[in-house]
Amino acid sequence: MLKSYRHCRDDCHGKSMMTRKAAGDFLVYPAGFSYVFKMVVAGAVTRHGENEITFCKPFVTIELFYQHRSDPRVPIEDVAGAVKELIQEGKVRRFVLCEVRPETIRRAHAAQPVTAVQSKYHLMWRSPEQKVLPTLEELGIGFVPYNPVNRGFLGGTLNEYTHFKFGNDNRGKLPRFSPEAMRANMAFVEALADFVQTRGMTSAQVALAWLLVRKPWIVPIPGTTKLSHLEENLRAADFGLTASDWNTQEKSLSGIRIAGDRY
Repeated sequence: MLKSYRHCRDDCHGKSMMTRKAAGDFLVYPAGFSYVFKMVVAGAVTRHGENEITFCKPFVTIELFYQHRSDPRVPIEDVAGAVKELIQEGKVRRFVLCEVRPETIRRAHAAQPVTAVQSKYHLMWRSPEQKVLPTLEELGIGFVPYNPVNRGFLGGTLNEYTHFKFGNDNRGKLPRFSPEAMRANMAFVEALADFVQTRGMTSAQVALAWLLVRKPWIVPIPGTTKLSHLEENLRAADFGLTASDWNTQEKSLSGIRIAGDRY
């Protein structure tokens, strides 16, 4: 099953990237946006043998269909309409957006109900609290924070001397992960470490637990390549800090200025 799922995942990902961008620019879709979406979905299963499709049966219907970045040349209503057709055909169950503004969320949701929105949100980046989260709460849409541990920085194992391997790790290119910015932001990490020291948690677990208590419809999606980190992340849901604990944490972090731009 894992083999079949991997093929479906890789095939769908490659297809969507191929139809979305070329030479760093957005493609114009001569066949129509709905047609391209259907090709992406169909490519996940129809380009494999019959035995593999049967073996991959649980993945024939895509549970969450993400538009990971919005194409400014395609009205969001067209995107939502294309997904609506796929849902009606039984090929997709739910529609998810990523990194979109409140007005885009409203327009998409009016055309096809949006299940969730994914965006960056963590202790050091709280911009979604201003407009995005209130919009989602009003419309009854879930929220999926990615990079909830700030690309590992909140875990406390990175510092200004950390070397990032270029290729599949772009942190070395981000202003917030420059040696100067990480040196300045260590004050935030140290304050977080002081907070967890007497509470039996790791800094990463507190960063995840903080998101879990914000709203019941907020579900962080931490990424890792290590089993030990996966187990550590899962245990974050087992801790029950009090309101007083969270107030203490907020006070310890609120006065710390964050250095470095996001991109």
